[in-house]
Amino acid sequence: MEVHPQYNYDKNGNPVGVFISIEEWNELSQELQIDIPQWQKDALDIELRELEANPNRLIKWDDIKKQLLS
Repeated sequence: MEVHPQYNYDKNGNPVGVFISIEEWNELSQELQIDIPQWQKDALDIELRELEANPNRLIKWDDIKKQLLS
């Protein structure tokens, strides 16, 4: 597959983004699809069920940052 990216730059000439056509994106995303093993899907399902049963176990990112920085 050949990709023809177009780059976006900030006012200092630093690259800040890439644009590819939707056709290239569709082809690229198909090539990059990774099958997740069933045991990983099952583990995620368990985590989601536990989270739904006890949403208070989550810690907000701002609280984590405060703990790390103190």
